[in-house]
Amino acid sequence: MAADMMYTALSGLDTFNSALSVVSDNIANANTTGFKCNTVDFGDLVSGLISTADGAPTAQGVGSSVLGITSDFTTGSEIQTGNWSDLMIQGTGFFSVENPTSNAVSYTRDGAFSVNSAGLLTDESGNDALDSAGNTITIAAGTTDLSVDQFGNITGIAPGATTATYIDTIGITTFSNPNGLVREGKNDYTPGPNAGAPIIANPAGQGGATSDTGGTIISGALEGSNVDLTAQMVNLIDYQADYQANSKSIETGNTLLQTVVNLIR
Repeated sequence: MAADMMYTALSGLDTFNSALSVVSDNIANANTTGFKCNTVDFGDLVSGLISTADGAPTAQGVGSSVLGITSDFTTGSEIQTGNWSDLMIQGTGFFSVENPTSNAVSYTRDGAFSVNSAGLLTDESGNDALDSAGNTITIAAGTTDLSVDQFGNITGIAPGATTATYIDTIGITTFSNPNGLVREGKNDYTPGPNAGAPIIANPAGQGGATSDTGGTIISGALEGSNVDLTAQMVNLIDYQADYQANSKSIETGNTLLQTVVNLIR
């Protein structure tokens, strides 16, 4: 019985160690642009059936486990920057970016874009932002009065011109199951097998409107993390207490085993 207690408590230690890691990651990314808070889904472990007083068999519990980690994809706070190429999606969509070396496409909520020396709109990792047709976005040198409307349409005054004209439409992509996306680091996601196929929420071409599920774009702002530090600190205290309780159970089980061994001697 003491051994069962130790194994059960050990599963609890593993479970709450994982939970503490998730909470620590949330706290560490409280100021990360576009970061989505994660929560741990717990599940119980059972062994064989045992008899009860009323004769109906039931399964004996043998600890806990982590069933999975779920991300909260609600929109974070709006951080005003005043820079036309800083973009925030008010909704559930993602920006599409492409690695210029591998041509691998990933998806992000971090809209901190800028125009590089080649005139391409890129993110802070050097990935190229993609338009609603899946192509890179080029801004001609010398273009002034650049702006992005709520539908992702980029306009600006070309060199030698006097009025603003349409340049391109930055794409907004959605997924039927955002929790099927895989975190790749640097604010990027790639589709996992359960994410569903990428869906372009705003069609290519001037005037294309986003769908209700994709959201709209706010120019001159970035999306802050949606981590609630108060809630995370409460979770941290709770998980630490649970971890310590399971640790104490292992100590108690060890004491009982030592007592049994001494009796045999």
